[in-house]
Amino acid sequence: MRILLSIAAMCCLGAGFAQTKRVYWAEDSVRIGDKAKLTILVKHKPKQFDYNPISDVFICDVNHKGQTLWKPGGELEIESFEDTSYTQNGINYWKGTYTLIAWDSAKYRLPELWMTWKDSTFAFRAPNLYVGFVKKKVKDGIEEIPIEPENETWRLVKKYWWVLLPVVAGIVIVILWNRRRTIKKTDELSLRERTLLAIQQLRKKEDWLHGRTKSHYVGFSAILKQYLSSRYELNLMERTTYETISLLKLKGLDLNMVRRIEVLLREADMVKFAKTELNDMHIQSSLFRLEEIVTELSPLEIPE
Repeated sequence: MRILLSIAAMCCLGAGFAQTKRVYWAEDSVRIGDKAKLTILVKHKPKQFDYNPISDVFICDVNHKGQTLWKPGGELEIESFEDTSYTQNGINYWKGTYTLIAWDSAKYRLPELWMTWKDSTFAFRAPNLYVGFVKKKVKDGIEEIPIEPENETWRLVKKYWWVLLPVVAGIVIVILWNRRRTIKKTDELSLRERTLLAIQQLRKKEDWLHGRTKSHYVGFSAILKQYLSSRYELNLMERTTYETISLLKLKGLDLNMVRRIEVLLREADMVKFAKTELNDMHIQSSLFRLEEIVTELSPLEIPE
């Protein structure tokens, strides 16, 4: 009779323990190389409670695709174990979490885990974990592509990514600051300086050497018209060459200067609309003449 009562008491105690313990995966199916999280949650944690975590690896039984029997020899690498105790709604909890990685495709059955509970030791087993491949569609069906293991550097970056935030923020601030200084410096340039800088940039592109002579002269005439528009408070960007020359004459420009400007604009028109081909020497000469016109028409600038 005493034996029966003891067995009944043990059964009751085991049932009570089962009601206060939960073992679960964050996801019960992961890919090779992905992290799997196994959580052990104990509700109504007693004072006499102890759990010794396993380190390094879980030696598991495995069941590969197409097999019917479990076989020993599977391994789940233990990356970390973290545990914490807390109180919620007046109830004491203990939670331990394993972070595991598998490098083989299989169904894993973890070994029994042991826990001391009120001077008694209990064994419990975690649910099975399924580890698979990335599936990629191909012409003849689906091909399984194994995932490459993460290297240690990448793991550290993912784990401590927040440490890099100040560095990234600093780099972004420096880039924005330098950009702001560059824009400010450009805004402080005079009309003459801005125009000569634009001509230098057009020359460096050397579009005419790459079969883009028309593109070169589109930029060429735009620079000249933009300069004249700003210099004499005109809107010449949508004007024809004839209209541009007429407006410049009304502004009282020297007729010799007007003829020089007209020659450059007519030259640009010939390339843009008549598809005239000009050689490198002629194009370089046009750029020098454009610089001379801008320099001569600009007010005298006295350095501060």
